[in-house]
Amino acid sequence: MSLVTGDPFESKLLETVILGRSKIPDDPDPGNYVVVDVAQFSTTVPELFANGTAYIYITEERGNEPAFKADHPDAKIGGSSGPNYQGEEGYDFFNSPSFVQDVDVDGRPTAMTSTNGGNAVTDLRLAGGDDIDIYVGGLTNGKAVANHLADSDRETYFVAAGSKGKPSPEDLVGALYIARQLHDEPLTPEQRDIYREVVQFGKGPKYEEKPQIKRTDLYEYTLAFDSRNVVPKLDGQRLYDVSDEAPN
Repeated sequence: MSLVTGDPFESKLLETVILGRSKIPDDPDPGNYVVVDVAQFSTTVPELFANGTAYIYITEERGNEPAFKADHPDAKIGGSSGPNYQGEEGYDFFNSPSFVQDVDVDGRPTAMTSTNGGNAVTDLRLAGGDDIDIYVGGLTNGKAVANHLADSDRETYFVAAGSKGKPSPEDLVGALYIARQLHDEPLTPEQRDIYREVVQFGKGPKYEEKPQIKRTDLYEYTLAFDSRNVVPKLDGQRLYDVSDEAPN
């Protein structure tokens, strides 16, 4: 995949980016791994934490969430988007940063996965074991994740989750955005506009014929750069916000 802005520094950063969930190695090198699925997983996860969830349990397969709720009756669980993006019967929410605003998750556990980002988290966990630390980052919490990892003495890699096994430009942009912050090479205002346009034009036209919620997710949430000071880190199968903790 080519550079986004033409900045040669991006070429160096691309060496740390895994372009697509399908490219996750069977035996990943030890280090920090940031899963980037800008639309929607990496944007929904910070919103759940911002709204007070205790943790997010990442199920290995979609459909395992009701079993989690049976063991944790106070939990809220996420499923598919359902008919006309109104949610799936038997579930409390779906992978949408705007939809979760009306779900009472404060102090409660939640459980979910997603086709790309959620499954990338699981793939990494199963492949890397105890040798890797897994984070979730996007445009809304990119600076927070980068600031947290800046004090780590481990190499940091990025998984631009992509879609259907292929890279996607919005996830590359998300990965590069966090990487630039991490390496103290923030975007210029002009470069930031380019990043925004890549995401907007990559997803926006597809959403024009879909319900309004998709456009709300994109323009009011996904593109809200650095609006959340949340650092989701995996412990077992649970994501916790470790923004107040020092990295390993």
